[in-house]
Amino acid sequence: MKKLIEPILSEQTQGILGEMKKLLVTIGGYILWAYNKTHWFTDKEAWWIYRLGAILEATGWTLLISAIIYRSFDLPQYESVISVAGRLHGMFFIAYFFAVVATARSMQWGIWRFSIAILVGIPPFTSLIFEQVMSWHRKKQPVYVSPPNNVNE
Repeated sequence: MKKLIEPILSEQTQGILGEMKKLLVTIGGYILWAYNKTHWFTDKEAWWIYRLGAILEATGWTLLISAIIYRSFDLPQYESVISVAGRLHGMFFIAYFFAVVATARSMQWGIWRFSIAILVGIPPFTSLIFEQVMSWHRKKQPVYVSPPNNVNE
């Protein structure tokens, strides 16, 4: 019985894997297309926008953690405080995400730096640590990025 099921499953699995590979290639193509279209800023402008996003994201974590501490003391209106802090934290994370997406190309970040920049927005305050590491890296190995071609269009 096992020998009869294995070939069927492997053919189905191969078909599913083939379709998933096509989907990933298509999605990857769209991501690369979008990446190549997002060179909107000079390097200094992009770095300023990224730093602002990282600081906002850390501020959102500070608000959320402060609201959780406020709730632990069972102070009045803690539901409202949690709600406002949670919404601000969410908006600041989305702003950080868009800052990374919009500026990665202008700073010539590859897929690894881009991925790490997105992932460090999830744990508390790691966006600031990553920002400091990248700041050190930029001072150690400065890279000139030409300004976008279509600035005046």
